[in-house]
Amino acid sequence: MQEIDIQQLLHRYMKGVATPEEEQALREFLRKNRDDSQLVRLLEDEWENLQEADARFREYDVDASWRRIVQPAGPVVRRMHFIRRWGWVAAVLFILAAGAVFWMQRADRQDAVVAQITDIAPGSNKATLTLADGSVITLDSTGNQVIRQGNTAIRQHGGQLQYDVRGTNATISYNTLTTPNGGQFQLLLPDGTKVWLNAASSIRYPTVFAGQERRVEMTGEVYFEVAGNAQQPFRVSAAGKAEIEVLGTHFNVNSYENEAILRTTLIEGRVKVNGKQIKPGQQAQIAAGIRIVDHVDPDKVMAWKNGLFNFEGATLPEVMRQLERWYDIKVIYEGTVPDIEFMGELSRNISLNELLDILKRMQVGFRLEEGRRLIVINK
Repeated sequence: MQEIDIQQLLHRYMKGVATPEEEQALREFLRKNRDDSQLVRLLEDEWENLQEADARFREYDVDASWRRIVQPAGPVVRRMHFIRRWGWVAAVLFILAAGAVFWMQRADRQDAVVAQITDIAPGSNKATLTLADGSVITLDSTGNQVIRQGNTAIRQHGGQLQYDVRGTNATISYNTLTTPNGGQFQLLLPDGTKVWLNAASSIRYPTVFAGQERRVEMTGEVYFEVAGNAQQPFRVSAAGKAEIEVLGTHFNVNSYENEAILRTTLIEGRVKVNGKQIKPGQQAQIAAGIRIVDHVDPDKVMAWKNGLFNFEGATLPEVMRQLERWYDIKVIYEGTVPDIEFMGELSRNISLNELLDILKRMQVGFRLEEGRRLIVINK
């Protein structure tokens, strides 16, 4: 395909008059020629034209075009309105059908491009189970085993543990499930409560719930779908800062030590946090005191459980803290921290290099060093 054909095709696509066959041809061409310097110059020219043609720019339905070009390619990037500082419209043109992002190489920003670095895979299902006697069992996504603990059978099926208690006189023991940086895991408690652990999280729980309450302790980030039992309330102690009481409900707790605020978000049901009741769609935020926030976006809160990063309204440090936990890296800032606000979602199943390729469009430099150290450079 000649350059003049691509230029015409870009104009037709931006005007919303390209046929499905033309849109497919554009995706295929971008995928096959992502490193072509001549194509880069053409896209740079198109970017300049967009900046000059404000009227056409405002009339262009970016969201609709983004969905048309991304959705056939899979879930890697759902919506990427990334930088406000740069302007986000041109990014629509640079999405590859395979899911990687074709990013702008501007002639006056060559120093912002990162040299090829060793890639780091995304996190996966892995954890350790510490039994009451202190023994530690390593768990990963390939495991399929039964662990005996008195009258209790602990069954592992890939990335999930399930507790089966036999008999009414089972001895109560306390186990701890812990995920490392770069890990996640699921747990089905003896009462039927479902638990999801994000990276760098833990939950301590009894092998059988007896008495007048069901109590667990957690750190990090955990999502609960609590089995209803009005006669035996479910209580969560979160990082020693929050006491959460529920009956039957779905809620998420983010209690990472390096986050300034502990957040408990109610998805459905009823819950009390430090004695204050919250409703579905509300979030209890604990710092020096407790604050109730209305109309919280559940998609943002639940993104990690659904396999996504949600960076809506996040600062660069907030984004980097998520990457540290999921990719098991250490982020170090060289110079001042860039003042950037993010928008959009990304799959958590992409490698670190793929994610950094996306962030390069924000004119932030990165350097990956030995010891899984990611150096952030403010250009």
